[in-house]
Amino acid sequence: MFFIFIKNHKIMKKAILLTILSIIAISCNNDDNSQNPSDNNQILKLKEYRGMDYKTYYYNQNGFVDSISVIGGGMLPTNIQTKFHFNSENKLVSTERWIQIVIHEESLYENDIYEYNTENLISIKKTFDENNSLIRTANYSYNSDGYLTYGNQTYSNGNLVQDNGIIYTYDNNKNPFYDLYPLAYIRMNQINKNNTLTSGNSSEIFLTFSYFYNEKSYPISYQMTPGIADLEDQAQYIYY
Repeated sequence: MFFIFIKNHKIMKKAILLTILSIIAISCNNDDNSQNPSDNNQILKLKEYRGMDYKTYYYNQNGFVDSISVIGGGMLPTNIQTKFHFNSENKLVSTERWIQIVIHEESLYENDIYEYNTENLISIKKTFDENNSLIRTANYSYNSDGYLTYGNQTYSNGNLVQDNGIIYTYDNNKNPFYDLYPLAYIRMNQINKNNTLTSGNSSEIFLTFSYFYNEKSYPISYQMTPGIADLEDQAQYIYY
């Protein structure tokens, strides 16, 4: 278990937390997309993630995630069912999402279609609605090491360590989200190889994560300090 004590800072807490949570969650040289990127042959599959949202993971025969069921919590609970589609070469070709905004009794459908560059990384994501009408397009570019080129960012050992002045530190243990997806999806979503410990700048630390691990060095829970109202500050991991 890691404990790092920090000062209580209120300025920019929510903005920094949202950035960290996107980095945690819900990236190593460029590998073929069909290969699982983990370098550890003792891989546990994440079954449930119990935080503000309750997420359940199901797996394809190729070892990657097949579908995710999210029961939303918080002030605006949203239930999401996600289905991942692969081709015969285990390359991710599309992702379908069925979204239910509970409080408004509103339902949405989205289908992401992926296009790849010559390095087998996702370069374009096109999102279509239930009528197969294009609703948005996202373009992605990467540096020579295969990481996203987005602002002033620095990567080390598969982790985003600096992002426009924000500095992140990590443990040496397995991020359970890293083995869920093909490498191209990992790089597009900036999923880190290890678990975030702290976030701050060159003079002070803003947020700290303390973990409990199992005997295989996978996290089984974390606690974030300081806690922030209406945002997730703790969670549990359940494995198959």
